[in-house]
Amino acid sequence: MKHYLAIILVLLIVLIAPMSIAAEEVVPQTVGTGQIVFRGFIEAGLYFSVSTLTEESFNLLTTEELLPTGDGVDIGQWTLRVDNPPTTLTNYTIRYEYEPIQNTNEEIDDQISFVILEREETETVRTEKPNNSVTAISVSATDSLSTITRVFSARLTDEGLNTALEAAASADYIAYITVSLETD
Repeated sequence: MKHYLAIILVLLIVLIAPMSIAAEEVVPQTVGTGQIVFRGFIEAGLYFSVSTLTEESFNLLTTEELLPTGDGVDIGQWTLRVDNPPTTLTNYTIRYEYEPIQNTNEEIDDQISFVILEREETETVRTEKPNNSVTAISVSATDSLSTITRVFSARLTDEGLNTALEAAASADYIAYITVSLETD
């Protein structure tokens, strides 16, 4: 029986000894290294749109809001959205360009002067924007999502009303208004 105990003891030592050696952590040795650079960027998500608020044709003589003493008739809006702010202060300019209201019939040469009025979407105070005038917008790195919307209206000038009072009767008076986004 002593022999059996000795054999069992030897077997246990033979089986356990390799496990304890294998249990020791093997620390890998660095033979060489290399490093690469991963690069990425985020562009400012810039969105600009101009839209018509009405397709209605207005009576240039009797629409009270359109007269020089009126608030103007809302005809369009623009929206500037910057999703990811620039890393430095960035200035944007919104430019209004337009000519007097004219008749599509080239034989009628009446030119009816008007002015654009601009207001913030939720406000009622309007600012006159003569032809080729601008609205300045600044977006800084501290801004997160920036969405700016302005509504613009049309109103006859005194001179435009006087011209309209003497102009040819026609349903074909139009004016083209260009609203442009510019940046530094």
